[in-house]
Amino acid sequence: MEETVAVSHPRSVSGWQRVGLPCLFLANAALSLWDDGFHQFKWLPWACMGLSWLIRSERKKEEPLLAFLRKPRNLLTYALITVAIGGFARNLYLLYMKYSS
Repeated sequence: MEETVAVSHPRSVSGWQRVGLPCLFLANAALSLWDDGFHQFKWLPWACMGLSWLIRSERKKEEPLLAFLRKPRNLLTYALITVAIGGFARNLYLLYMKYSS
C-alpha cells in the first residue's frame, strides 16, 4: 500500500514582503511627494508599485492563464505596474538630461 505524504508548497511571497515592500514603496512615494511636490510626478511610480503589491493576488495551481488575467484585480495590478515602469523610465530620462549637460 502506498503512503501519501502531504507536501507544503512555499508561498512565492512571504509575509514580511507582502507588508514591508508596499510600505517601503509608499513611504518613498510620500517622501518624493513631500520633496518635489505633487505636480512633478516623481512620486507616481513608487505609489503605483506600492498599490500593485497591495492588491496583487496569486494564481491558483490549476487556474488557466487567461482566466487569471481576466479578473479585474489582476488587470488593475498589471496596469499599475505598466504605469510604474513608464514612470521609472521617465524619471531615469530626467536624471540623464539633468546630469548629461
